[in-house]
Amino acid sequence: MDQFTIKYPGDKAGLLNKIKSTIGDKGKLAGDEQQGSFEGSTPVGKFEGSYTIVGDDITISISKKPFLVSTGRIKDEFEKALKKV
Repeated sequence: MDQFTIKYPGDKAGLLNKIKSTIGDKGKLAGDEQQGSFEGSTPVGKFEGSYTIVGDDITISISKKPFLVSTGRIKDEFEKALKKV
């Protein structure tokens, strides 16, 4: 399992609502401002994982990802998405 942490000092409830609306029918996000899980798909395969939020730290654990996609790439995409919301 791969894991990384991202800092996000903003409103977590608002963040989760925006992520849920952005995901739409491309994936699933279940959880609250403390922990939850997500899944989705890309052109090269599916991914799954979970998150925990403690203070301003969001720790992402990836339990399933396409072989061709690195954890670094996934982290970059999460960081980009957080900047958009």
